[in-house]
This record gives sequence, C-alpha cells and structure tokens, in this order.
Amino acid sequence: MQLVVDANILLAAFLKEALTRELLLDSRLDLAAPEHLLLETLRHLRANASIRKRIGLSSEETDALFLLLTQRIRVFPETSYQSVMTKALTLAPHRQDAPYLALALMLEAAVWSNDKSVKKQTTVTVYSTTELLTMLRKTDDHARGF
Repeated sequence: MQLVVDANILLAAFLKEALTRELLLDSRLDLAAPEHLLLETLRHLRANASIRKRIGLSSEETDALFLLLTQRIRVFPETSYQSVMTKALTLAPHRQDAPYLALALMLEAAVWSNDKSVKKQTTVTVYSTTELLTMLRKTDDHARGF
C-alpha cells in the first residue's frame, strides 16, 4: 500500500506511539513524502523545547531515531509534484498540508495523517494510524485464514 506520510505521523513516532514507529518500518507499506516533511519535522524537533522535553532524548539520539524512522520513506522534491500544487492548495485546509496532498495526487496514493481537517477534503483518501492498523490486521487475519 502506497502512502504519503504527513509530518504529524513522524512527530507522533517520536513522542509516544510505538505502533507508529513499527508502521514506519513495516515493509508492507510503500512510504513517500515531500521533502517538506523532513524540513517541517526537523524544524519542530530542533526548535520546540516542549517537544524535545517530551521526547526525552539527546540531540544525537533524536537525530539517530530520525534517520531510522525516515530510512524507508522515498522523498520527493517539490518540483516533482509542482504541476498539481494549485489543485492541492484548493483542497488543503492549511497551506502546509498542500505538499502532502499534491504528492498524493501525483502518485495516486493515499495520505497517512491524524489531522482531522485534512480528512475533510474528499479528493484524496486519508488514513489515520488507527484505520491503517485496522486494515493491516484484517489483511494479516485474511492471510492466516481467519
């Protein structure tokens, strides 16, 4: 399953959710992201003292975890999805959400996001972490014959 990963997913993997970390490393998922994801996430990790405190890791440990969690994500430069950015801007509830929607439009993929406002648009399918886990469990159950 091909998914465009939103920054809130990557940040959640740092903050609390072991399941999110596992999904980011799950080989059944074909993950993609605009380069914006890396920049936005690093900005939050480095500039937000509250997030750094909640993570409880040193800068070196945070950088190492960032590299681990992003190793399976194919990163696309803005130029690769620029042709659909105007449409994405009309769909996006916030300007910073547009790169994720644009890449999803270009790849004909869904977006993995826990942002309820992104889910309100109806052009691009958006899965929350809970929905993604449910789908993968059903696939696993089906494969095992349940």
